[in-house]
Amino acid sequence: MNGLIGAFKKLSGWMNSLSGIVLFLMMMLTVVDVALRVFWRPITGTYELVAMAGAVVVAFAIPQTSWDNAHIFVDFLLENRSRAVKTAFGCFTKLLGIILFGMLGWYLLMKANHLFKSGDVSLTLQIPYYPVAYGLAFCAFIEALVLVLHIAALFKSGENNG
Repeated sequence: MNGLIGAFKKLSGWMNSLSGIVLFLMMMLTVVDVALRVFWRPITGTYELVAMAGAVVVAFAIPQTSWDNAHIFVDFLLENRSRAVKTAFGCFTKLLGIILFGMLGWYLLMKANHLFKSGDVSLTLQIPYYPVAYGLAFCAFIEALVLVLHIAALFKSGENNG
């Protein structure tokens, strides 16, 4: 169990690093595009690239955010409750998250297959959309597995991890 958790933490860390690199490249592209607009030479397709990169940045950062408990957690409803209530609430919300991200991953996988078959590409740069959709589906499935591991760790240690 610890080996599986360690592997997913490592994978999530790698995904988060990739997200940070894409964010940096996205910022640099935007800065260079704005600077070149002064000389009436903007970079063609910046909007498309930034939109795709934004989706990648958000999706690839989600699993690491879950491991770090860096997401928003409104606990004022639970602060005076017993440990059992907090644990039950944590399991319930994580179970809802598993269902949500599982369904999201499945939908994105079906959408990516459709985009692949139809050959949809961006208007300006003609970049295919399906690789981004496959990447987002991968991230959703990884997040669902991270939440499964959170529940397993919750039962193993008895501590609510957010």
